[in-house]
Amino acid sequence: MATLSDLTSAERVDAALAARGLLVLDVYTQSCIICRRMEPMVAAVAVTSAGAIRAHKLDAERHAEFAAKYDIRGVPTLLLFRDGRLIDRRSGFSTASALRDWIGAKARE
Repeated sequence: MATLSDLTSAERVDAALAARGLLVLDVYTQSCIICRRMEPMVAAVAVTSAGAIRAHKLDAERHAEFAAKYDIRGVPTLLLFRDGRLIDRRSGFSTASALRDWIGAKARE
């Protein structure tokens, strides 16, 4: 099962956001059961994209400033960035297929 790398420091968050291309940031909390079910689906979408999509996870409780800046009101929340700029967000559970469709549609905009 594929997993996401956890952005554990502000420096790693900044580096991920500074990179060019599409980034899906899976914002979660340790206690969120749905978040644990979402992670492998987000990871699978990134793996099957052949490098077109990068994906990481970020603990909203450990990074409260980031969560406040991006108005995270619940988890799981997926933030979609292109070249460091937030282009869309999605909250709640989604299947891998729905995630692929969502990312694909936003990537074409």
